[in-house]
Amino acid sequence: MTVLDSATAPLTTLERPDLKHIPGPRTLPFIGKTISFALDPYGTYFDQVARFGDVFRMTVFGETWAVLAGPDALAHVYLNRENIFSAQNGLKAFAPIFSGGLLHRDDLDHRAHRRVMQAAFRAPALRNYLDLMNGEITRRLDAWPINEKMKFGPSVKELTLRLGAHVFMGVTDEAEVAQINALFVKEVAATSAVIRRPLPFTKMGRGVAARAALADHFRRLIAKRKATGGDDFFSQLCIAEDEEGKVWSDQDIVDHFNFLLVAAHDAVTGGLTAMIWALAQDAELQERLHAEIGQLPEGPLQYDRLDQLDLTDRIYREALRRFTPSAFTARAVMADTKWQGHHLPRGTNVVICPGPVMMTPEIFPDPQRFDPGRYTPERAEDRRHKFAWSPFGGGAHKCIGLHFASIQVKAFMVQLIQRYRIEMAPTDLPKWRHIPTPVPTNGLPVTLRLRQAAAQKQ
Repeated sequence: MTVLDSATAPLTTLERPDLKHIPGPRTLPFIGKTISFALDPYGTYFDQVARFGDVFRMTVFGETWAVLAGPDALAHVYLNRENIFSAQNGLKAFAPIFSGGLLHRDDLDHRAHRRVMQAAFRAPALRNYLDLMNGEITRRLDAWPINEKMKFGPSVKELTLRLGAHVFMGVTDEAEVAQINALFVKEVAATSAVIRRPLPFTKMGRGVAARAALADHFRRLIAKRKATGGDDFFSQLCIAEDEEGKVWSDQDIVDHFNFLLVAAHDAVTGGLTAMIWALAQDAELQERLHAEIGQLPEGPLQYDRLDQLDLTDRIYREALRRFTPSAFTARAVMADTKWQGHHLPRGTNVVICPGPVMMTPEIFPDPQRFDPGRYTPERAEDRRHKFAWSPFGGGAHKCIGLHFASIQVKAFMVQLIQRYRIEMAPTDLPKWRHIPTPVPTNGLPVTLRLRQAAAQKQ
C-alpha cells in the first residue's frame, strides 16, 4: 500500500485579458451587473442573452467574465476535449475554503484522486450509509412538531447537518455535533462573500478560520478511524485505495472531506426543500407519492428497494431542475481558443449556466411549472440535449456523490411521507433566493399532519 502523491498543482498566475471584443452591457467599473445578478440571477442571464446572444461579457463581484450560454456551451466546457478549461483556476475565489477538494483539481491529478474516492461510493458502503441515515432520520422526525407551523428550511438544514456529523463522520456526541455544525455554517457562508480575501471580520475571514478549525478536528479523527475503522463515510475515506493499492495522505482526506461535506449538504438540503415546497402545493401529487411509498415494506427504506421509487426520483429531479444548487459555475481558459466565433484568450474567466439552461422553455416548456412528468419515457424532456438536465455537472468533474445524495433524499422522503401529510397556507408561499444556493426567504413554513395509519401506531 502506497500513499498517493498529495501535492496539488499550484494555481497558475493568469493575466486578465481585455474582453472588450465580446459584446456586453455598458456598466460601472468593478460593480458591473453585481446588483442585478445578486437580486435576480436568472432574469439577468436571460436579459443579457436576449440583448447580446449566447456569448456575452459581464462584470460581477469585481471580475469580468465571458458567459457562455446554452446547453452546447455546457457540453463544450464540461467535456473539455481540448483540455483547456481549468476548474482549479476558474474556481480560485473559493480556494481559501475548498482547495484540495475533488472539484478543485484538474487532469491526471483529478483522475487519480477520483479513482481513490470511488471506493467510498461502492454498493456495500452505500448500504451501510443508508442504515446509519435511517436511524438518524427516525430520531429527528420524532422530534418534529405535529399540527403546528414549522419552518421546514431550517429544520431540514439541521437534519442534514446532523446526518453529516453522524453518517459522514461517525460523531454522535451532541456537544461535538453542535461545534462541527457551527463551524460548517460559517464555512458555507463564506461562499457568498463579496470580499473574497480572508480579511478579519469578513465572511471569508470567518470561513477560512472555520475551515482551519474543522481541519484540526478531522485530523484528530483520522488516526482513530484508521485504527478502529467504521461504517461511516469518513472511515471509508481513511481506508479507501485505488486498484493499485494507493491511499490518500492525511491532508488529502482533510481536503476531500471538507469539500464533500458541503457539496452533499447543498444537494440534499436544496432538493428536499424544493420537493416539500412542491408537494405542499399539490395534494394530488402528494397522495400519488404516498401510494408509491406505500408499496414498500413498512418502515425505513431498504437499499434493495431504491429502484421502486420512480415517482420519488422524478420529483427529486424536477426539484433540482427548478431550484438547482449550482446554477452557475466557472472555469479558466488555459490556452487561446474560440467559441461560436468569439476569441477567448488565455486567462479568460468563463461562466457556464446549467441552472438557466434547465429553465429554458425551448427545452423544458413552461419551465416555471413544477412537473415531474417531464422525465417519463413518453416525454423525456431531459433528453432533448445531453446537457439539458445537469445539476450535478458533467464530464470528468460530474459529481461523484450524486447517487449518494439521491439515497439520502429518498430515505428521508420515505419516512416523512409514511407519517405525514404536508400542508402550507397560500400566504406562506415563499420567495426564493437563488445564489449561492436556492433558499426560501421565509424558511418555508409548513404544517405536518399525522396520517391515520401512523396515528394508530401511537
